[in-house]
Amino acid sequence: MGFYRFLSGLYYAGMALILAGIVMHIIEMPAAVWVFAIGLIPVLGIRIYNFIIAAPPRKRINGILMLSAVFLAAAIWAIYFKKDYWIIFIALSAVLDGYVSFRKIV
Repeated sequence: MGFYRFLSGLYYAGMALILAGIVMHIIEMPAAVWVFAIGLIPVLGIRIYNFIIAAPPRKRINGILMLSAVFLAAAIWAIYFKKDYWIIFIALSAVLDGYVSFRKIV
């Protein structure tokens, strides 16, 4: 049980760094993209791990979460190259995460 608790803590720390990176980018701090990227590493890794070990009824949900993390990676790319549409990738990721949050598994 300790391993899953560690992964959960790592996941929440990654999400906090992603949020911090977004806020830092909005206020135009130069290291924002790196904070965002460091936060995405554990989030993407844990989402891939969850997809691999998921039971068949959860595969689709975890696949949606992986796609959401890919949109976050696209947002990092857009921020790094100073594109204005980075927020679209954040919004798509938020919509997918919100969908999964309220999805009922049968």
